[in-house]
Amino acid sequence: MPIIPRLLSLGSLSLALAAAPSFAQDIYESRSYGPTSGWSWSAHVDHINIDDKIAAEQGIEDYFTAIGGAAEYYTSESNMTLSLGLSIILYDDNAEFRQRVEDWWGDEYYESSDATGGQAFIEYGPKIKFGANENSFVVVRGGLSGIFFSERSISNCRNCYSEDIDVDGGLYGVLGVGHRLGYFDIGLQFHQYFSGDLDNGFRLKLSSSF
Repeated sequence: MPIIPRLLSLGSLSLALAAAPSFAQDIYESRSYGPTSGWSWSAHVDHINIDDKIAAEQGIEDYFTAIGGAAEYYTSESNMTLSLGLSIILYDDNAEFRQRVEDWWGDEYYESSDATGGQAFIEYGPKIKFGANENSFVVVRGGLSGIFFSERSISNCRNCYSEDIDVDGGLYGVLGVGHRLGYFDIGLQFHQYFSGDLDNGFRLKLSSSF
C-alpha cells in the first residue's frame, strides 16, 4: 500500500479515536447533569396563633401546636416547588370534661377529654438558593390550609361524648430561610394568614430528598 494513503488512513483513524472519548463524555455529562426532578420529605413542628375571639368562643387557648409531615416536588428546571402536607393539631384546652368509661375487662373509671384536630395544606412557590455551594435558601410561598376535623373528645372511646371545635384554616403566605447540613435541610418559616380563623405562626422544618 502506498505510503501517503496509509498515512491518511492512520490519521483518520486517530481523529476518530480522539473524538470518541469526547463524544462519550458529552453523553455522560448530559445524563449526569441534565434536568432532574423528584420528591423530598419533611417533618415539622408548628406554633400557630388563633384569632382571640374564636379561641374564647371555643374554650381553647389562642394558639395550638401542630406536628406533621409533607412531601415536596422539585425540578432543576425551575426554582418553583409544590408541597403537600398533613398535621396533627394539639389544642391547649380550657373546657375539658370528664366521663365515666368502662374498659375491656369491665373496670370503670373517669377519663378526661383531649382537644385535637387534623390539618391538610398545600403550598406553592420558589425556593431560592444562595451562598457557598448554594447551601442556603429562601422560601416564598402561597398556601391554603383546611382543618378537616377538630374536636374535644375522649381518645379511644366508643359512644363517648364529644364536642366540635370550630376553627377554620385559610389562605396564607410563607416566608422562610434555611440551610443544608449534609443530607438534610433545616429551615424556619413564618406563616401569615389572610383568611379563616388563624392569625400567624412559625414552623421548624427538617427535610431530605428520597
